[in-house]
Amino acid sequence: MKSIIAVALLLLFCSIAHSAPLGVTIWKPYPGKSAQMVEQAMAAKAIQEKLGATVTIAMENTGRMHYAVAGFETWQEWAKWVAKLQASEEWTSWQAKSLADPASAQEENYLLNVLPGANGGGGVYQVFIWDPRDGGVGRLVEVAQQAKAIHEKSGIRVSINVDQMQRMHYVMDYDNLDHWAKMQDTPNEEFSAFMEKQSANPTGDLIEVYTANRLP
Repeated sequence: MKSIIAVALLLLFCSIAHSAPLGVTIWKPYPGKSAQMVEQAMAAKAIQEKLGATVTIAMENTGRMHYAVAGFETWQEWAKWVAKLQASEEWTSWQAKSLADPASAQEENYLLNVLPGANGGGGVYQVFIWDPRDGGVGRLVEVAQQAKAIHEKSGIRVSINVDQMQRMHYVMDYDNLDHWAKMQDTPNEEFSAFMEKQSANPTGDLIEVYTANRLP
């Protein structure tokens, strides 16, 4: 969890205007330590939310954990919160205890700009990470906004984020697993036609997909 703080050092490289900060780390449990990983994360969440953050914890179907920190309108607000966290004796104590008996290893670390119009919520989400081609992430986001309009017609909530490597994260939120399953079983002809048209002149390459369940 110590890298949740370290990721703040990258905030100077984020330059997308009118976006909210979001930090996400992905953790893989050591063998036999899944329950301990979640227990440690819940304790971290309690401390960080007491200091003003909004924390979401979710589990992939592979057993990995997503730990997301939000609740700030600007990166300056984020930086002030990080300073409070570093000065917290309770947080320092939590770090010492978790480092003495680690339950997981960090696999990914994203610092994201959440673009206007973001949605969210629900029990299940999928993240599609795209690497932009020629035209950059701006063109990729423009196309994603069109896809978002189509998906939202069918009741899926969509957020578009850009990370510190200028990759786009297209997040699709569902009420629960049943809602997700229903959408998989329901052909979306408009979106299929849209993707067929985009494939003729692609603006990016899909490099990763995550599916996760938010914990209460």
